[in-house]
Amino acid sequence: MLITIVAATKLELKPLFDKFQPKEDIFKGLFIANENLHFLITGMGMLNTSAHLALYTSNFERDFFIDAGICGAFNRNFEIGDVVQISSETYGDFGVENDEEFQDFFDLGFIDKKEDAFQYGLCEPILSDLHTKINLPKATSITVNKVHGNEKTIKIIEQKYKADTENMEGLAFYYVLKLINKPSIEIRSISNYVERRNKENWNIKDAVENLNKEISKIIEMRDEK
Repeated sequence: MLITIVAATKLELKPLFDKFQPKEDIFKGLFIANENLHFLITGMGMLNTSAHLALYTSNFERDFFIDAGICGAFNRNFEIGDVVQISSETYGDFGVENDEEFQDFFDLGFIDKKEDAFQYGLCEPILSDLHTKINLPKATSITVNKVHGNEKTIKIIEQKYKADTENMEGLAFYYVLKLINKPSIEIRSISNYVERRNKENWNIKDAVENLNKEISKIIEMRDEK
């Protein structure tokens, strides 16, 4: 099975980079461990992710894609350091503010919730046999262009989307792969809770370590019968 692991930054995959020592390719952002394992570092945000992933998938034929990264959690039933698989993504800040109300472009009727890559506003992955082997708790997510740190805005977004987590790339990842009909999974490790910004409460080190342990397990199980 030809697997590509996609991440916004090298930091989020440092243990795997240390383990596999992938070589940088002439294709921008691509690091190759071997023919079966590619790493694609896209840069942060939806624009970078969608552009790099679209270009990459038009040049390389692969069997399975993993989006790996850290995230913030709205749902406090999850602990910092927990690793989850993201079952669905949608926009978290794509719309207009109307005084105290936030309306996204689904609410305003500019995007059809039943268009090809969406089902009622949620973008979900195309599944494969490998998904049945991955035993991680599932979480829903929104993808944002800004990390939420305002208590009033956080409350509005929590009530509106009832998402477990937020990140900055996941929707672009699922959307591109949905359009080209490729199986994928998004794995995130919780580095912080979504709250008024306080980096003393973050634990990026453990989040990255735990994330890479779980991705390593997936790499090992890919060829199991």
